[in-house]
Amino acid sequence: MMIFIIIQNIIFSIYAAYHLYFSFFTKYNRPAVTASIMLLCNAFIITRSIEKFSSYYIHDVFIFISDIILALFIYIFFFYLLTDFIKVVFKLFKTPFINHYIQGIVSVTLSVIICILGFINSHITKINEYNITLNKTVYTPFTFAALADIHIGSDMTPARLSREIQHINSLEPDFVVIAGDIIDNNVYDFTEEYIEEFKKLEAPLGVYVVFGNHEYYSGTQQEVLSVFNKAGFKTLIDDVAYIPEKEVYIIGRDSLRHTNSSNDERINIETLYSKIKDKTKPVIILDHIPKSSQDGRKINADIQISGHTHDGQFFPLNLVVKKMYELSHGMIKYDGFHYFVTSGLGLWGPPVRVGTDSEIMLINVTSK
Repeated sequence: MMIFIIIQNIIFSIYAAYHLYFSFFTKYNRPAVTASIMLLCNAFIITRSIEKFSSYYIHDVFIFISDIILALFIYIFFFYLLTDFIKVVFKLFKTPFINHYIQGIVSVTLSVIICILGFINSHITKINEYNITLNKTVYTPFTFAALADIHIGSDMTPARLSREIQHINSLEPDFVVIAGDIIDNNVYDFTEEYIEEFKKLEAPLGVYVVFGNHEYYSGTQQEVLSVFNKAGFKTLIDDVAYIPEKEVYIIGRDSLRHTNSSNDERINIETLYSKIKDKTKPVIILDHIPKSSQDGRKINADIQISGHTHDGQFFPLNLVVKKMYELSHGMIKYDGFHYFVTSGLGLWGPPVRVGTDSEIMLINVTSK
């Protein structure tokens, strides 16, 4: 993902710098202006790399600013590209379109408006409720809240997390599941403030979590487990938990380290399923990256909760993500197997949501 972002940033920073120069800065030294714009375009990569590969701590404010700049330049690139295409079409008919200055005003203004609206939208959390019936017997109907991709860091502040936990508590779930990427970039961002907020989750039967790929980016497994334990989580890494009060099993899978990783880096699903003593009981799988529905269907599981996709987070990336996955957001039912992918609660990178929503899933489970 980071290699893709670096290549992408180099391409669109050159393109954006060229256009912005001719739109607004032709009176100034071209190499200096171009280099400055390209530096701003790559602020996201620079700040993340410094924080990741050095001991230097970058304040969340600067991380947030670099994220906003990335969002802004993505849309500036997009609108310059769109207006360039229109200019070519007009040129074919030998009709003048807009000059560089007007093109710049249109591209920058629209980008700023979209980023502002996208930022506001990203902080409006939707509760998406599902009522499902299982083929297996559910002796005691149960309700659970499912979420993923909290990405504690620059945008997911303790204050915002507090509001989201209040939302979850108002739903009165029997238990809560979190399908990975609770941390964004650094385990040390999971401070005592966040721990205290997570302790306020009202889930009588527990809070069950699995690792996402960002947990492995943020620190060692033991470091992450330590803060998760302090927060009161029941962490499942290739392990199985049983909730006797509702007679349901939860299989927590270790996270794939990257979207395209193979299943070889974790225990296979059949081995995990063999740990389940009573296979007539409902089974929920927690698996951060939605590789496919095949594993769950293979073992006759009933529910899978995944995240990771963010549903693309913002247009036009959401269109690409829909093509990449069997399911990028929502639920698909295969016979008795309910395959869920949440668009996530928090954000990675650009703090905007355009064409997608932050969400908490509420799942009510009964049997036929």
